[in-house]
This record gives sequence, C-alpha cells and structure tokens, in this order.
Amino acid sequence: MREKLSKDRRILKEVILRTLLELAEGGEWYTLKQAVDMLEKNAASVISLKTHNQKLKISLEALSTELQNNRRQRALEVRNSDSNVASLRDRIKDTLLNARIQFDYADRWLCARAESVDMQFQVTHAPAPKPEHEDCVHKELLRAYDLQIKEREELLQYWKTRYAADTANIDGRLKDQCEKLRVTVSRRVEMEKLYNLHEGEIRAWLTFKKERAARLAREERLRKAATRIQAWWRGVMVRRALGSFRYLRNVKKTGAKTKKK
Repeated sequence: MREKLSKDRRILKEVILRTLLELAEGGEWYTLKQAVDMLEKNAASVISLKTHNQKLKISLEALSTELQNNRRQRALEVRNSDSNVASLRDRIKDTLLNARIQFDYADRWLCARAESVDMQFQVTHAPAPKPEHEDCVHKELLRAYDLQIKEREELLQYWKTRYAADTANIDGRLKDQCEKLRVTVSRRVEMEKLYNLHEGEIRAWLTFKKERAARLAREERLRKAATRIQAWWRGVMVRRALGSFRYLRNVKKTGAKTKKK
C-alpha cells in the first residue's frame, strides 16, 4: 500500500506540474483532463472487474451446487442399482431352485410313467440266436466274400491280359508308323536331292511356261483386235459399197425404185 501511495503521489505531482506549465504557456490543462479520464477508465474497469468477479463467484457457486446435486443423485442411483442387483440375484437363485425342483419332479414323473407303460405292455423280448444259426450265417458270408474275391481276381487277370494285348498292338502300330515315317523321310530326302539337281531345269521350264502363256495371251488379243478391225472394215465396205461390194450400189437403187412403186 505504501508503494502504491508513493507511486500515486509521484504521478499526481507530475500531473499538477504539467497542468501548471500548460496553464502558464497556453491556458489549457490537457494533462489534467487525460489524467482524470484515465482515472475514470481505471475506476470503470475496476467496477467491471468486480462485477465480473461477482458473476464468476455466483456461477461457481451454482456449478458447485449443481455438482453436489449430481453427486447426490449418482450416489442414490448407485444405491438403487445395488439394491436392484441384489434383488435380481435373489430372483435368479429362486428361479434356479424352482427350475431344479420342476426338473426333478418331471424326471420322476417320466420314470414313473415309463414304469407304468412297461407294466401295461410287458413285451417279451425275442430269444437270443443259437450258435448253430450264427455259424451258418458266418459260413454263408464267407462263401459270398470268397465268390466276390474270385470275381475280382478274374477281372484283374482279364484286364491284365487285355492290357498286355493292347500294349503289344500299340507297339506294333507304332513300329509300322515309324517305318512309314522313315520311308517317307528317305523319299523326301531323295526327292529333295533330285529337285536340287533339276532345280535349274524346273525354273527354266516354269519361266518358259510363263512366257508361252504371255505370248499366247498376246496373240489372242491381237487376233481378237484384228477380227474386230476386219469386221468393222467389212461393215464399212458393205455400207458404202466399196471394193468387191460395188455391185451392191445397183441392188440398192433397184430396191429403192421398187419401194416407190
């Protein structure tokens, strides 16, 4: 507090001195006004802080009361849940005991009912089979198994022989095919050698065939062109009565006269 008071005194002295200087120089007191405004602002800020502090205290008290109420409520709920759990455990034990009792009762009742039904319908069980009959059955079964084994052995032998015959047949056919392939390969080699020997002749023959075909085609085109030209020229000679067809002039005139008549 002393430090605060000494600080305030210094500030007040400075403000008074500045105001006196301002009054002496210009007749105004800006520093005093500024100091007053600053003090008012500080007072207003202090008041607002006090109000805000009071509001915070009120809200803190409200929150604390609310938390206490919630805590009490949770404690009550926990107590109620503990009591509910205890009551549920008691109920479960009671239901288990009732179920065991009911099960024992139902079991005993069923046993008694079965005994009564057996007493009502006393079924005489069939006597056990004699050892002679069992021996006979065993012998028949052994005979049947022996027959099946024989059938399987016969089938196995049949398929073995057939497999051997099929393999021998396949081997024979393979040998024949190999021999044919060897012959064809040898013939191909011979033909290839022969072709290589006569390759020039064959090429010459092929070129001769191509040239002959081209020459024949050219001659055929020339012949057709000549026949067309010859036919055209004969037509012109006939129409104009030229050369060996001059006699047609008189024939045409006489024909025209006869038409006019």
